[in-house]
Amino acid sequence: MAILQKIKLNIRVLLLICSSLCFTTNCSNAKVLNAKKSSLENSDLVISKDEGNFEAHQTKHPILVDGFAKEPIWGKSPWYSMNYLWMGKPVNPEDYYGKFKLAWDKNYLYILVEITDDYLNPTLKDGMENYWKGDCVEVFLDEDKSGGDHQYNHQAFAYHVTTEGHIIDFGVKKKPIFLDNNIKVKISKENNKYTWEMAVKIYDKNFSEDSNSNKPVKLFLGKNLGFSISYGDNDGNKTRENFMGSKRSHGQNNDEGYKNADVFGSVLLVK
Repeated sequence: MAILQKIKLNIRVLLLICSSLCFTTNCSNAKVLNAKKSSLENSDLVISKDEGNFEAHQTKHPILVDGFAKEPIWGKSPWYSMNYLWMGKPVNPEDYYGKFKLAWDKNYLYILVEITDDYLNPTLKDGMENYWKGDCVEVFLDEDKSGGDHQYNHQAFAYHVTTEGHIIDFGVKKKPIFLDNNIKVKISKENNKYTWEMAVKIYDKNFSEDSNSNKPVKLFLGKNLGFSISYGDNDGNKTRENFMGSKRSHGQNNDEGYKNADVFGSVLLVK
C-alpha cells in the first residue's frame, strides 16, 4: 500500500513538472510570435499627429526625384497619415488612403506621398480657374512659421501640386499662377496607388513672383517650418468631393489653409 501511494505521488510530481515545462514553452513561443507580429506591424506603421507637428530626417545625399523613392532615407523615415477628414463624407480606404514621408538637405524639403485613389481626376481638366476642383496634393508652407494672412501675398504658400506636374497658388493680383520652379515633382503609378515625390525649395516672405532672381532659404538642423499637407479628391464630379489632411483641424470648416498660415502644423528638421 505504501509503495502504491509512493508511485502515485511520483506520477503527480512528474505530471506537474511536465505541465510546468509545457506552460513555460508556450509562453516563450507566444512572446516570439507577438514580437514578430509587432515587428511586422511597425514596418507598416502609419503615424497620426492630431496637432500636425512632424519631423523630417536629414539625407546625406540629394534625392533623385523620379517618383520611385529608391533612396535609403525613405526606408528610414516614418510614414505619417493624411487621412483626417477636412471636407466631405468619410471614404473607404479603397476610394482614398493617403500617407507621406519627409526628408531634407540644405537645399530642399523632400516630400514623398503615397495615395490610394480608385479614380484619378486630372487637376486641370476644367481649366486653370477650376484648379482646386480636381485631384491634387496641396502643400502648405510657412518658412519662418510666423503665420498670418497669405491669400494674395507670399507670407506663406498653399501649393497645389497638380496631376499634370504643375504647381499653382494665388498671386498678388488675386489670380492663380504657376509656380513650377518652386517644386519639382514626379508621379508614378502602380494599379490604384500613386507615388508623388517632391523636392521643395523654401522661400521666405520676400519672394516675388515677377522676379527671376528669387533665392531659396538654406535649411539647417533644428529649423522649424510651418507645414501641413492634404489631398483633394474628386471622382469625376464638378466639384471637390473630399478633402483629407495631415492634422485634425485646419481652421474654420477645415478650409482656412489657403489664406491663413496660423492653422498650419509644423515640420522640425532633425538628423
